Amino acid sequence: MDNSFSSKRQKSKELSEKAKNLIAGGITSELRYATPFPIFICKAKGSRKWDVDGNEYIDYSMGSAALLLGHSHEAIVEAVNLQVNQGTLYSSLSEKELEWAELISSMYASSERVRFVGSGTEANILAIRLARAFTGQSKIIRFEGHFHGWGDDTNVGIKFPFDKKVSHGLPKNVVDSSIVCPADLQFVEDVLSENKDIAAIILEPSGASWGTVPIPNSFLKGLRKLCDLNKVVLIFDEVITGFRWSPGGIQELEGVTPDLTTLAKNLTGGLPGGCVSGKSELMDLLDPSKEFKGLQAGVFHRGTFNANPLSSASGIAALEIFKLGEVQKKADSSAKKLRQNFSQIFKKYEISGFVYGESSTFHIFLGSHKKDDYTNLHARELKSIPPKQVLDFQMSLRSRGVDLMSYTGGVTSSAHSEEDVERTITAFEESIVELVNNDKIPRL
Repeated sequence: MDNSFSSKRQKSKELSEKAKNLIAGGITSELRYATPFPIFICKAKGSRKWDVDGNEYIDYSMGSAALLLGHSHEAIVEAVNLQVNQGTLYSSLSEKELEWAELISSMYASSERVRFVGSGTEANILAIRLARAFTGQSKIIRFEGHFHGWGDDTNVGIKFPFDKKVSHGLPKNVVDSSIVCPADLQFVEDVLSENKDIAAIILEPSGASWGTVPIPNSFLKGLRKLCDLNKVVLIFDEVITGFRWSPGGIQELEGVTPDLTTLAKNLTGGLPGGCVSGKSELMDLLDPSKEFKGLQAGVFHRGTFNANPLSSASGIAALEIFKLGEVQKKADSSAKKLRQNFSQIFKKYEISGFVYGESSTFHIFLGSHKKDDYTNLHARELKSIPPKQVLDFQMSLRSRGVDLMSYTGGVTSSAHSEEDVERTITAFEESIVELVNNDKIPRL
């Protein structure tokens, strides 16, 4: 399998070797690590992308879930092209940021004020800072496997074992300021009763890693009640779910209003950027005209590229489409068909595992559990597929022109066609046969 893959991707192999001497680790994000080497992409359009060797891929990474409209959507391209000729970075306010903020607030009931930032990670860093400043408390409650960027405050709990940090270079007091919980309301209630210095609860409302680990029914409503009772700030990280699950994200579907929401990825139509939005009483701590506990503003925040004109223009174009809700329905339909057919293939070849997911996502679990059991599995099981197995699975699909997002899952876009779906189903079945014949994935 390795030899066949490499022989068709010689230029990517050469560039990967070159990258090792130029870029730390040869990659600019850990998610881009792959064996025997990562592919180098040179262009993308719609649901497809092409590597430097001319190989075509149906893309289910979609800019790490940032491209609900697909690659190079005409509305995004037009908006960015128009803005480029008017300037790319003003270091001043622009009318476009107001238009962008108005669109966000019209779609998210929780959004009384907006502050733009440079990325999803920055959004979560700022949201946590706001919560700590507002409450005067220091600790945050997080959940096993939930990802909130690479910032210090949210480092512990990303990977199993969930009580360990995933990086050196973190002061002990920062690590100790996070309490990582399973998605269990009674557990959270007990933590709150034993710790009176909790500033916030932050989570992905889809469940860990964009739904890889689903959360129990009514969990969000239960958290809202606990936060109200204990005067703790509730933060929804909708960096991936925002605009994708619905125009107003998961909070619109579930009818649960957080105190703060973090958004990025589709917020900008796929360009760099993000935002924190939420209740005015929290967001006003960012107002330099208002004094808070002796400071003006109460919470310090800056950023060279916040609401830059290109991201603003792209974001406006994207949100004008998202607010109608049609592209979400199309993407959801494609993902549903993939999930159904992947499940049938698992059954046909008696694969040990199951396929699941919501909205425009699909997740594939390889392991010794029955299909009906996945809602009762914990993060330690659902995120414990052996790394070698994950890499083999990814490479087998990639060699057949299908590129996943991360782990063993992917996201669809409104650009994915019926032909894309059918070709993916065929590639998936071929990969399963190959992996089974080489004893690389388990059978029942």
